[in-house]
Amino acid sequence: MNRTGIVRRFILPGVMYFGYNSLLWAVLAYIPIYFNNLGFDHFEISVLLSTFPLVSLVLMIPLGIFSDRLSPKTLVIASLILFAAFLGGLRQVGGFWGLLFLFIIGGVCDSLFRISCMSLYYKTLGNTSKGKKLGIFMGFGLLGYGIGPMMGGQIIANYDMDFLLWVVLLMLAPFLILSFFLHDTEPMKFELGDYRRDLASKEVLVLVVLTLISSLHLGVERTCFSLFMSEDIGLSENLIGTIFLFIGITIAILTVVNGYISDRMTSGGKSLGVLFYLGIFISGFFNVGLFFAGSFGTVLTLRLLHIVGDSLLMLSRNIIISNLFLKERIGGNLGIIATTNTVGTFIGAIVSGLIPGYIFPFVVAGVLSMLAIPPAVLSRPRF
Repeated sequence: MNRTGIVRRFILPGVMYFGYNSLLWAVLAYIPIYFNNLGFDHFEISVLLSTFPLVSLVLMIPLGIFSDRLSPKTLVIASLILFAAFLGGLRQVGGFWGLLFLFIIGGVCDSLFRISCMSLYYKTLGNTSKGKKLGIFMGFGLLGYGIGPMMGGQIIANYDMDFLLWVVLLMLAPFLILSFFLHDTEPMKFELGDYRRDLASKEVLVLVVLTLISSLHLGVERTCFSLFMSEDIGLSENLIGTIFLFIGITIAILTVVNGYISDRMTSGGKSLGVLFYLGIFISGFFNVGLFFAGSFGTVLTLRLLHIVGDSLLMLSRNIIISNLFLKERIGGNLGIIATTNTVGTFIGAIVSGLIPGYIFPFVVAGVLSMLAIPPAVLSRPRF
């Protein structure tokens, strides 16, 4: 494979994931505060933000199948056009029902981009150095998760949300252009029943259950984390952005490093289950630990420790997915796992709006994650 082919197959999808995540989270990180300033109550905010995962819940399996039967590259391009419509609409709409409609569009865009981009990458992944390749790809996306909120915080601190939306919309244009240069894959023909047979194993069942429970904290983060830092700890937008930046850079580095570690483990014949369970435990433990945070320093320290677990969890789970499913049907099966992740995120977002305060939802999500590990270990899945 020549250098151009390597860039189109393995580098450009990561760059696209970085661009999308950074621009999305430049806005989403501050949307709860923006909605709070508009006068929406905590439950209304949780409903709006939970719409993203709710729409994804409905669409991820069909979109995963589409990415197997249609061109994933075309779906990536379509998702970025929808993202532009979502950003443009946020500048014009201020009422609850109008925003709810926009967040439905945003949810379609989000699920379409993530499934099609990841499906495209998995289909060209190959059978060697999976940990390194997936670690680099995920590292790009996670770096965007950190840089986006930092950029958004700097802009909002000096201007306002309306100006931030303009900036993000303009910055989306180069990534839309780059999407036309992605490597594409040929659609495959198969029966829908093949997906059912793919899922009929103990390993997939355990993976689905653990994905569901561990993803609860993602909904809590979307709904409560910025508000916790702003209202409970009293941090400014700049400091909130700084925390997201440190989180994004650290988890990106950890994910690449863990990719090399996982390759070493699998080449030595060791199971990825150890990394998976360890990641879930560390993530949950330090979600509970956030209860003791009271300053910028303690919040940052506890979240950096938390993402050690998140990086292990996400990377090992993605490698397990690549080992369990055939690449020809990876899109549909990714859609099923992503739907499970989305269900957990949606439940976490809605329930966090019903639990008093901004910190107790983290405690509940963390405890549930840790309690899920012993039954999974006892079932002895072959990861």
